[in-house]
Amino acid sequence: MNTPKGARRMRYLGPSYHLLSKPTGADCNLHCAYCFFLEKESLFAARPRMSQEVLEAYIRQRLDSLEPEIEIAWQGGEPTLMRLDFFREAAALTQRYQRPGQQVRHSLQTNGLLLDDEWCA
Repeated sequence: MNTPKGARRMRYLGPSYHLLSKPTGADCNLHCAYCFFLEKESLFAARPRMSQEVLEAYIRQRLDSLEPEIEIAWQGGEPTLMRLDFFREAAALTQRYQRPGQQVRHSLQTNGLLLDDEWCA
């Protein structure tokens, strides 16, 4: 197979996978009547929140793979209910545990209600 001049060949390291993280469980600030996830709230005695210990273990274990590119996808409920400091900590932990040459992207599925200038910065 010919590789274009200047292009890098990526070594196949096995199957990739996409993992959704729900740090707030089903908790959301909209409670839309059509939401299939609302009924999941009844499965929990209290509103679940991802703890600092679980966040660190999650990031460390996710980045401990041999994948050259990793996406950490935050979903809910509404993940921004965790507040901005939670995601700043997730970014700091990513820098701590990221392997040399590994590319890590964070994505966020949100209804956008809690986004403000500080979030967007």
